[in-house]
Amino acid sequence: MASSSSSVPAAISQHVSEASSPDEPHEISVPLLLDDDDDDDDNPPDVDDDDDDVVINSPISRASSSSTNRSLTPRRRHPSRGIRRWRKLVLLTNAVRRFQFPDECFEEEEENLDDDDDEKKKKKKKKLGVGIIIADDEDDEETSSVAAPKLTARRRVRWAPPPQGAVFVEEVSPKELAQLTQMPITCTNASRLENLGGLEELASKLQVLDMSAGLTADDDNDEDFERRRLTFGSNAIPSCPPKSLWSYVFDVLHDATLLVLLGCAVLALISEISTEGWATGWYDGVGILAAVIIVVATTAVTDWNQDKQFRELDALHKDISVNVIRNAVPQSISLYDLVVGDIVVISSGDQICTDGVIVTSCSLLVDESSMTGESDAVEKIREGFLLAGTKVLDGYGTYLVTAVGPYTEWGRLMACGIDVDDAGGQLEMLKRKMEASEITEEEYAQLEKEVEQNFVDVGSETPLQNRLSSLASGIGKLGVGVGIAVFIVLLIRCAVAIASRGGAFVPEDLARILRAAAVAVTIVVVAVPEGLPLAVTLSLAYSLKEMMADQALVRHLRACETMGSATTICSDKTGTLTTNQMVVTRAMLGACILDVPPPHENIGRCDCCNISSKLLELVSEGLFANAEGTVSICSSRDKTYEEEEEEEEPVISGKPTERAILRFGTVMLGMSFECANENVEKIKVDPFSSTKKRAGTAVCSKATGDVRVHWKGASEIILGMCDKEMLCDGSVSVLTETRREDLVNLIADMAAGTLRTLCVAYTPCPVGTSFGEDDDLPDSGLTLLLLVGIKDPCRPGVPEAVLRCQRAGIVVRMVTGDNKATAEAIARECHILSDDDDDGVGGVGVAVDGEEFREMSHAQRIARFGPKLERLRVLARSSPSDKYDLVHTLRTLGEVVGVTGDGTNDARALKEADIGLSMGIAGTQVAQKCSDIVVLDDNFASISTIVRWGRSVYSNIQNFVQFQLTVNIVALTLNFVAAVAIGEVPLNAVQLLWVNLIMDTLGALALATEPPREELMHRKPYGRTAPLISPIMWCNIVVQAIFQLAVLGYMYFVLFKGDHGKHANTFVFNTFVFMQLFNEINARRPDALNVFDGFWKNRYFVSVLMVTVSFQVLLVESVVGTVAGTTGLRPAEWLASVGVSALALPVGASGKLAYRCVLASSQEKS
Repeated sequence: MASSSSSVPAAISQHVSEASSPDEPHEISVPLLLDDDDDDDDNPPDVDDDDDDVVINSPISRASSSSTNRSLTPRRRHPSRGIRRWRKLVLLTNAVRRFQFPDECFEEEEENLDDDDDEKKKKKKKKLGVGIIIADDEDDEETSSVAAPKLTARRRVRWAPPPQGAVFVEEVSPKELAQLTQMPITCTNASRLENLGGLEELASKLQVLDMSAGLTADDDNDEDFERRRLTFGSNAIPSCPPKSLWSYVFDVLHDATLLVLLGCAVLALISEISTEGWATGWYDGVGILAAVIIVVATTAVTDWNQDKQFRELDALHKDISVNVIRNAVPQSISLYDLVVGDIVVISSGDQICTDGVIVTSCSLLVDESSMTGESDAVEKIREGFLLAGTKVLDGYGTYLVTAVGPYTEWGRLMACGIDVDDAGGQLEMLKRKMEASEITEEEYAQLEKEVEQNFVDVGSETPLQNRLSSLASGIGKLGVGVGIAVFIVLLIRCAVAIASRGGAFVPEDLARILRAAAVAVTIVVVAVPEGLPLAVTLSLAYSLKEMMADQALVRHLRACETMGSATTICSDKTGTLTTNQMVVTRAMLGACILDVPPPHENIGRCDCCNISSKLLELVSEGLFANAEGTVSICSSRDKTYEEEEEEEEPVISGKPTERAILRFGTVMLGMSFECANENVEKIKVDPFSSTKKRAGTAVCSKATGDVRVHWKGASEIILGMCDKEMLCDGSVSVLTETRREDLVNLIADMAAGTLRTLCVAYTPCPVGTSFGEDDDLPDSGLTLLLLVGIKDPCRPGVPEAVLRCQRAGIVVRMVTGDNKATAEAIARECHILSDDDDDGVGGVGVAVDGEEFREMSHAQRIARFGPKLERLRVLARSSPSDKYDLVHTLRTLGEVVGVTGDGTNDARALKEADIGLSMGIAGTQVAQKCSDIVVLDDNFASISTIVRWGRSVYSNIQNFVQFQLTVNIVALTLNFVAAVAIGEVPLNAVQLLWVNLIMDTLGALALATEPPREELMHRKPYGRTAPLISPIMWCNIVVQAIFQLAVLGYMYFVLFKGDHGKHANTFVFNTFVFMQLFNEINARRPDALNVFDGFWKNRYFVSVLMVTVSFQVLLVESVVGTVAGTTGLRPAEWLASVGVSALALPVGASGKLAYRCVLASSQEKS
């Protein structure tokens, strides 16, 4: 029997392993192997039939030995219970995983189970090879507020495959873990942690044997991670289902003009059928209906596809990297790969992606405003609680993941429809807190203002949108006026006709009035530029998708076109202008200059034979005990035989500067990170901040009890705190003014060589010294130990990219925390600073320290740096507040500012700027969430490419505006003049709707998807005040409108005078459409004579032209023409119509040449 029972989980495991992704439901048969002497396999083991949740676990439980070896022979049951066959049980391996039973089984079972006592129920549960655990109704009610959302079902089962050790759910359940971080965080949460045995016991229950080493991740242990996901869930929140296509159709049908057209179509259908009969009376009505349907369908499909693309891109920027410890080695993984039990490493700027309990904490400050609504930062200590959706403001530490995905507080809010990353979601959360009396109405009002201020800029209009709004308003008003005028003129003519017959009203008069109303409404439809927002959206969406290939992830669409208007870019140095691959290349240890070999030469370590052990010990403490990063040695099981033969290269984590000095200590000096930290106990840590530009740590030696405070940071700051220097032999020498001057010169020499300089110093304290939370570490009278110069080379291609931006009229500024000498050296290497301006690229400028800039008044800044601070090119030793101040000042002066940032403290500047650019590699999650565009490769060359894309968006919108205005002017003028002159219009409602489709949807698709051209970078920035329609555009519009009106007017009023039948109108209509096609080609290059440059590279444009021509031929030559009011044309008429329309190309070129002559003449006179 033992063999049969032990094979049950194996059989189930085999079925589970054959299933695909757990996100997709798969039905898997689960056979039950019974004793050989049991021949009634139709009767299943007994199962409690309460309507409670059912949790199916591995047979290993608290009484695993007894339950595993117990006989599985079922009791004999009533034959009617054979309906419930075990073989019909199926397992769904999706997020809700449950057994499904025939409904007939439950009714009879419930009658008998009520009489069973608890002991019998336990026996029945153990008869299942996969032990069933029933949750009581009372427990469910108590924990319903923290339970993860589930699909409604009669029975819900969570499946955990057979583990190698103890089962998680027997030790701690997902509900218990979710209760740990249930809001609000009070002493109740701490009590729940104590009930679970504290942090260490909780980690043990989650099978985390060593919290400093984390989980074990290798190819043989994938089952453990899968088991954790199936037991505790995956770290993913089900997103809201997308809107269906029919929803977009319904939204489009809310357009008032389309509804009026539909009403006119129905009335026209009724009136004309009543007068002309079914044979021909349905043409006009059905034609208008068909045209409206095509417009609605095209718009809805376009919006639906656009939303689909945005959802895909939104999923991309939500997938962030998280640092975890696995196999005792820090590594970066996707947030979706986090599981319960992981040890996550967090530092300033990180976003918390799960709920958890803090393991280690060093001055850890967390912003919980997104979850609690309170803006004050919360200090976190060991065994404190972290909530998903919050952000780390300062400090660093590690925490144990206790809840993921829908089991987190953030996940439960999302399941309720509250998005904490959205202003509406935060306001809804605050409203609930006020209703629960957690906050007062006054507090709610104050917090509401703070939320509105945080999200005030999200929906603000861009410079281009401001121009388009005014333009669309003007065109719409003109169209409505012309439509009303045409209707009044046609109505007066109809009234005159009725009066001429003595006032007799006939059915044909009603048809004429309805046709006049349809034409008037259609003129309004054509005139209202709904294609403008569509063109903007299409251009932005196209650019957004293509920019991914150019290493730019756009978070806000508005940033695309705003970047085209940028007049200045304030860039960070580290990682943007430089490679962010920092390495120590020069060092002074104990007043001795060390020869540091380049890392690629593998020469070996620095020669430290003459350095005393005392100095090396102190430097080791100063580098390793006072470090935010970590050093680990790769495990030999992860290496090949050849790699084991080589010297082990340590795995170093931390920020780039930390990694450089940690590598210098371990690889170049041969020190041990592990020993340095094991020999001392940290008393107090003062973490690095961009404001102080230094970090300090107080340690106590475990061997001697000596207390020392170690400092490291910017060289001039640490050197100013020192009055002594330790020499190579371990002796201490007083820093004389001469020696201090020598050190200052050495630092300047390193900085001139583009090296970032850092100093390490210490001061001893009396034995037994302690520091309270409010006590400051001593920072005077230090002894200098080490000076290093860190090289961060300029990125390849950055100097060319800077020159490219300067030629485009964009002022590039560098804002850095390095000292002035280092900043100037890097700026000259990148061409941000230069000694002359012979090429006119604007490279002449000055560098200034942040402290000096801070003390200047606004007037002093203008006097020194120019009306728009154009001479200020480098801001050195700057703080985040200095960067914000610079951005705010530039915007006040009318500049369109782009800012790069990678740290948490850059959030204010990123929000203040017109375009916030965060770094995808070095940038923190906080900075990325505050930015508009994420530069995926942290390269300034990619930023110049983003500028080109932004200008391309602006240029494409201009091209479309030129095209649409020309069509509007011609169509409105032609119909209005014809209505006034002869009482008829050459273009009926169906034909006007087709023109509207060409002009708006198809025209937007063709012109808004033009790829960027390098010549766009030779233009000056558009800025905030440049007109949307340039002089050359007005020239093109006027020339084309005069040409088209002259040709069409001659045809309609002269060539076909007195003959305005269907054939004449078809010829005019066909010529008008082909004129717009050639004008569309003209609009590709408003200022170029060669409009076919790059014509075949834009597949969208070519496709739109081919589709338009095909449908035009179909509309004229097929039976569709009956509905559209057209008739077939002879080949000669086709040739004449297309040939005359093609004259738009040479006419357009002539207009451009004339404009150039006039412009050149005016420049000569001036």
